[in-house]
Amino acid sequence: MSELILSSIKEFVKREVEPLAEKIDREDYYPRELVRKMGKLGFLSPLYEGLSLFDTCTIIQEIAKVSGSVALIQDAQGELVIEPIRVFGTNNQKEEYLEKLARGEIIGGFGLSEPCCGSDAGSINTKAEKIHGNWVINGKKMWTTQGLYADLYIVMARTGDPKLKEKTITAFIIKRNNCVKPRKIEVMGNRGTGTAEVEFNECEVNEDDILGGLNEGWKVAKYALLIGRIAISSIALGLSIGALEEALEWSKQREVFGSKLIEKQGIQWYISKSVAKLYAIKSMIKDVCNYPLERLEDIEGKISSLKYLASNLAEEVIDTLLQIMGGLGYAKGSKTERAYRDVRLTRIGEGADEVQFMIIDKVIRRKGIDYLLQ
Repeated sequence: MSELILSSIKEFVKREVEPLAEKIDREDYYPRELVRKMGKLGFLSPLYEGLSLFDTCTIIQEIAKVSGSVALIQDAQGELVIEPIRVFGTNNQKEEYLEKLARGEIIGGFGLSEPCCGSDAGSINTKAEKIHGNWVINGKKMWTTQGLYADLYIVMARTGDPKLKEKTITAFIIKRNNCVKPRKIEVMGNRGTGTAEVEFNECEVNEDDILGGLNEGWKVAKYALLIGRIAISSIALGLSIGALEEALEWSKQREVFGSKLIEKQGIQWYISKSVAKLYAIKSMIKDVCNYPLERLEDIEGKISSLKYLASNLAEEVIDTLLQIMGGLGYAKGSKTERAYRDVRLTRIGEGADEVQFMIIDKVIRRKGIDYLLQ
């Protein structure tokens, strides 16, 4: 990443994101105007703007240092909605949606998980039936980030025998209209992201609204999840660094038993171990980002390893940092308290820990340990 881009995102975060971070969390406030500003500067979808995957991760990290919610909005818009359309969309779909999404003029949501099926995404029940030449879609999606405010949704629906699971899933682009009914879901962290259950009742679309081809939805979903797992690992890293900066500054100011807190060996060791863990996360992010986007499926085991370790190590680090800050870290208004709630999602979103274990195990059994560790 060039110094100009890095300084630009840092300055934008300080000027635009930081003043809103507390309001977003406390009021469950969706920052629509901030999303537009991010779009104008190219921060909503760095890959669409021609930046690298590592540049994208760096931008996400810088945002997450201040607000996990805004970083999650970026991930939902950029990696889960814009990227699938950029990679799998027809020329007409790209022309109609990409620029508007990238500029934040319209908002997107990604619909995969359902009330019946979260980790077992291949068992979704949302159904698309072809009636008089068009597709009619019925079903419910859960945990859709931005679902409450989205103007369009990428929706995975069943277009064949459910027994065939992933082989009969198709991705559709559905514009918001009267057939779409979103309902707010209250969540403990990452507030202000418009997390919703979204119900689709007799939503009618045509062949031009299929994304990636009939019964090819699983490849669309899988690509989005691979990108999303790298992105959410970057969110975990950014949340941890933000909390570390706050705890370090606090320990330099806080006096206890006649000296600054930072002068206590136990605190020094807490901070040292935290930095070592974050260095490990960042090194893994750099490694997976060295692979071309079209080869991400080849390193699925590495990405799952990153996602598992990043989310768990970040959770450990933030817990330690909250301990350093004591009551101040437990109180509303501190960056660390907010990060403590926000980071918990990273062990669930884009595939829970247990899903990552299943993927890693599959790679080990199919290709061996050496393949995963090379």
